Amino acid sequence: MLSNARLGALEHRVTSTDRILSAAPFSHLFGLYSLHVAWSAGAAVVLLPVFSPPELALSIERDKPSGLWAGPAHIAACRALGLFEKYDFGSLKLAILSGSACPPELVRWFQAKIPDCAVIQLWGMTETQGALYTRPGDAPDVAASTAGRPSPGTEVRILKPDGSPCAANQEGELQVRGCLLFPGFFDNDAANQTAFTADRWYRTGDLATADAEGNVAITGRDKDIINRGGVKFNPRDVEDLLDAHPKVLQSAIVPMPDPVLGERACCFVTLRPGASALALEEVTEFLLLHNIAKTKLPERLVVVPEMPLTPTRKIIKRQLKIPA
Repeated sequence: MLSNARLGALEHRVTSTDRILSAAPFSHLFGLYSLHVAWSAGAAVVLLPVFSPPELALSIERDKPSGLWAGPAHIAACRALGLFEKYDFGSLKLAILSGSACPPELVRWFQAKIPDCAVIQLWGMTETQGALYTRPGDAPDVAASTAGRPSPGTEVRILKPDGSPCAANQEGELQVRGCLLFPGFFDNDAANQTAFTADRWYRTGDLATADAEGNVAITGRDKDIINRGGVKFNPRDVEDLLDAHPKVLQSAIVPMPDPVLGERACCFVTLRPGASALALEEVTEFLLLHNIAKTKLPERLVVVPEMPLTPTRKIIKRQLKIPA
C-alpha cells in the first residue's frame, strides 16, 4: 500500500506544500489512500470529522486544502444544494474522484466549476488501493469518461469470457497484478481459488474497455448484468444518463424477476431537492431522446427517499428491495 501511494504522490503531483482533505472516511481504502499519499509526500492532512455537504464545503473554504479526495456522490450532493455558488472552492488544485461509478457529466460540470483544479478519476479496490487513474494534464474527455491508465508498478488486462484478450474498446473482465496487489483472502482458500488466475492475476469482477492509448473505462460489474429474455446488457450507461436528468439525484438499475423473460430492469432513483414527482414515462422518453436502445429501458420505476450507501456513498444495489 505504501509503495503504491508513494508512486501515486508523484503521479498526482502532491508535494510537502499541499494540504489534503478526504471526504471519504479513513476506514475505507480510498480515504486511507489519501493519508498514505500525504504521508509519503510530507503533506498536511485536513480532517473532516463527519461528512455532510455543508461541512465539506465549509471546510474547503475555511481550511483551504489544495487536494480533495471525494466520491462522485459527495460532489453531486454539494451541487444539489448549490454549495459551489455559496462557498469558495478556489484553493483546490487537485480533486480525485473515486469510490463509485462517476458519471462523465458530473466530472465535466465539476471541472467547469473549478477550472484551475485538475479533476481526475481513480479506480481501485480494497484489494488493490490505487490501480488506475487519470493524470493532471490529461484531456478533459479522458478524465471525464475513463479511469485512466495503470499506476506505476501495476499491470492490467481485459479478457473475454473465453480468456482471450479484448481488442481496443471491447468490453471484458478487468484483471490486475503488481506490487499493489494484496496476497489473498485470509484463511479462505475457496475464495482465493476463484479470485486469482493460475498466473496470479486478480479477477476484479469489474467490466471494462481500454482505448488505443491504454485508458481504461470501467463499464460495470459482472454481477450487475441484466439478462432480459437472453439479451444481456450492462445498465451502467443508462444510469450515467439518468444521473444527468434534471429531476434525478442518484439512480440504480437492478434486475427484477420476471416469469416470462427471466429478468427485467427496475430503476431506483432519488430526486433532487425541490424536484416534482417523476414518472416512468418521463424516464423512458429521456433515455430514448439520448439514443438508448429500447431493450435497455427500465420497465419499473421506484422513487426512494435515499439510497443504501457505503461509507464512500456508493450505492449498495443488493439492499434495494423491489416492492411487491
